[in-house]
Amino acid sequence: MEKQMTIDMDKVIFQATPEIIYQGLKLYIEKSEQKNNLPDFEADRISKSQAAKLAGISIPTLDKMIKKGKFKQYNLGTRKYFLKSEIIESLRNNS
Repeated sequence: MEKQMTIDMDKVIFQATPEIIYQGLKLYIEKSEQKNNLPDFEADRISKSQAAKLAGISIPTLDKMIKKGKFKQYNLGTRKYFLKSEIIESLRNNS
């Protein structure tokens, strides 16, 4: 697979196969879509007690599920929080 690059004062031209261009565009679109689907973290952030209440479990049970990897806990300095959307998604996937 040969790539040639021509440098001009105003532009850079890459010569590539249609397959390489397709793969590059596909990757760009996938990454762009992932960025657009991020939750609003300020509105989505909940405390441990709120996460336990949302899941319908006790805090000790929540701690066990965190250790098992069923829920992801985030740290912001000394504060710990959860994302409501992730708790809901996890509950849907485990139902």
